Amino acid sequence: MKKELLILIACAMMAHAGFIKEGMEAKESGDHQKLVEIYDKACNEGKASGCYNLGVLYAEGTGNVTKDYDKAVKLYEKACAADFGSACHNLGFLYAGGFGVKQDFAKAKTYYEKSCAQDEGCTNLGLLYANGAGVQQDYAKAAELYTKACKNEDLMGCNNLGFLLAQGRGVPQDYKKASEYYQKTCDGDIAVGCDNLGLLYAMGKGVAQDYKKSVQLYDKACKSGDMEGCNNLGILYAEGKGVSADNTKAKEFFQSSCDKGLKEGCENVKMLDAITKK
Repeated sequence: MKKELLILIACAMMAHAGFIKEGMEAKESGDHQKLVEIYDKACNEGKASGCYNLGVLYAEGTGNVTKDYDKAVKLYEKACAADFGSACHNLGFLYAGGFGVKQDFAKAKTYYEKSCAQDEGCTNLGLLYANGAGVQQDYAKAAELYTKACKNEDLMGCNNLGFLLAQGRGVPQDYKKASEYYQKTCDGDIAVGCDNLGLLYAMGKGVAQDYKKSVQLYDKACKSGDMEGCNNLGILYAEGKGVSADNTKAKEFFQSSCDKGLKEGCENVKMLDAITKK
């Protein structure tokens, strides 16, 4: 099963009608300098969303600005102080990952709590509880937070809740419910959810065992860049489950997972080579 995954910094969110149109026009025309000026002006006028959007540019190094986490942190802090939830969430992300600031899970927790109160960042707060980072490990609390996130259409929250249900951590083990949350995640084109659902179909847990369905799900996950989906698809081709046995295709998928950084995929390439050379 997958471990829970952190969510990347959110994309820029537009707000406040006074500068939405100008900002969108500048962004669409590729006038990055004007975009920065618009966000900076809005921020100086006390519009939290202007500070947030400018912070995103500096955090990601987009809009022809040099990546500068120090500036991003200051801008996010200003927006978060004005109760702009997305800014609080991104601050939590920076502190959790140690990006531009000293890693501090306690601070991350504080910012995630503030954003979660506005229905954003609950998944990442749940991750802290699931991993015992900056807080005492509490799977039940993690499940509660993932549930809230999922209800707000945060699909990684749905995936992570499925993980806890499949493992029986903080909640009674329930593969059927896990499969439903994974299905919702996969339907939203989140690759990890497709891979996790594929594993349930391969094992016949919570759903009727169906290797052909596993092949479809692993393939979707792999095409979306999920390295474990590629590796698992390779295993089915190597074992001839749900598809005709094909060592050539199996190796291709193992190699793809290896190239994406999965050690197990690299080991499977070597193992398959050793077997086929005999």
